[in-house]
Amino acid sequence: MRQSLSTFLFLLFFISTVQTSCGQPTQPEAKITVDISAYPWLMPQYNMIQFYSRTAIEKFYTAWKSSASSQFSILHLGDSHLQSDIYPGQLRKKLHKQHGDAGRGLMFAFSTAKTYSSIEYNTEHTGTWTPQRSIGIAPKLPMGVRGMTCRTESLPATLTFTFVTDVPAHYNRLRIFCKREDSSYDLFVEAGGKLQSVAVEKRNDGHSYIEVEIPPIRDKIIKLHVVQKNDYEREFEFYGMSLESDRTHGVILHNAGVGAARYNSVLYQNLFAEQLPDFDADLVIIDFGTNDYLYDDQIKPELESEIRKVVALVRKNSPEASIILTTAQDLYWKNVNCRSGEAFADLIHKVAADTDCGVYDWYWIAGAQGSMLRWLQNSLSQPDMIHLNKAGYQLKGSLLFDAMSSSITWLDQNPAASTLILSTDELRAEQAQIRARIRPTKVPTSAKNKGGTVNSSPRPTTQTNARPTVPAKGKQHTHTVATGETISVIARRHGVAVSDIAKWNDLKSINKIYKGQKLVIFK
Repeated sequence: MRQSLSTFLFLLFFISTVQTSCGQPTQPEAKITVDISAYPWLMPQYNMIQFYSRTAIEKFYTAWKSSASSQFSILHLGDSHLQSDIYPGQLRKKLHKQHGDAGRGLMFAFSTAKTYSSIEYNTEHTGTWTPQRSIGIAPKLPMGVRGMTCRTESLPATLTFTFVTDVPAHYNRLRIFCKREDSSYDLFVEAGGKLQSVAVEKRNDGHSYIEVEIPPIRDKIIKLHVVQKNDYEREFEFYGMSLESDRTHGVILHNAGVGAARYNSVLYQNLFAEQLPDFDADLVIIDFGTNDYLYDDQIKPELESEIRKVVALVRKNSPEASIILTTAQDLYWKNVNCRSGEAFADLIHKVAADTDCGVYDWYWIAGAQGSMLRWLQNSLSQPDMIHLNKAGYQLKGSLLFDAMSSSITWLDQNPAASTLILSTDELRAEQAQIRARIRPTKVPTSAKNKGGTVNSSPRPTTQTNARPTVPAKGKQHTHTVATGETISVIARRHGVAVSDIAKWNDLKSINKIYKGQKLVIFK
């Protein structure tokens, strides 16, 4: 009997193995390591890196698997969701913990650009600096991969970087991306209590940076002193710097997020193609979208072409790297829910399929249409309902790491699999209904304001504070939904049934109420 059972189990294992090897992949399973039990609107089943062809993520897979013996380099391009370094910083911490720490990566002197800094370091400067960020179509200064530049033509001038926490002692390489011409001012690099002279001369080594070996940064400060050593030196142009380790293994993640940037921003960074090969990226994550449709809630005809051009630019100058495109989270603009998130996600999938890129479909993972209200109610979003707060971005960074890890595990289990695409067909009808309720309604002529214009901003068509459409007895009350309240909590507080509140307010779903919403209740 025992021998028969053993034989049966062996045959079962053999059949399963044969099925897998014959091209019948197992069901994708997103393994989530962070607690999301309090956020039922999330869709963790989509938390995977999707791809239409395995070649799209082959370099990413190889680098992930070999990080114990060789360095795994990631470049993360994007907008304001990245600039503060909370979201990519959380991803960096997770990657360092699993694969090893090969350095911090890109940094910039944000104070010169009069913009917010990373949460991991602060910046200060002395002297007069002219800044440039990749948010305009006619930049006055050249920009590289970091998407920001600052230039000084007067002395004295300094750039100071002060870290919030201790800096690992093995961070002993500083790569300074700057204009390398004989006309450039020179530098003194102050780090670890030592001052090193650095000549900024016309490059002849093929690199767009100058590398400096530095001692352990025990005082948490790196300071660049701009100096003139020759009469013909007249300016210093700084494109960013990368703090790295001389370790030959582990992960280094370069964050190149620029607030308000769009896809076409990269196309105006005229030093991007020149600098990109110096990052030797195994993976490039392209994480724009918010500013491409936020303000007018439209997917413009030229956007697809811009996305394709950015992908082509990256592929031409980093041909071995895998590219992952991301979709954008549900958004509100001036308290009005944008309706173009799903269309943008579909566009990203279309481009990814055509250009052999992976996809991180954050739109669906984060809850899709209208879900940003839930993020706000659960203290994960900023009040503008565009940006997440620290807790929200840390959750996003953790989920992206989990998506990477889950996809690698699935590929290990399915070595013959050529594609991984997760269907959203069952959800699209529901999403269409949600969008229909936030479409602009026709405003009668009598509703025109004094200026003679019609207020046509999209608003929910459900009038939750109107007179109820079902019979009700008792005194009428109005309840204003507070942060974190659910319809069940409100029902218990007033001693009524959830179903009655739904009927009195013509709610299509009891799971979709939001802070500030006024509910009619009869007692």
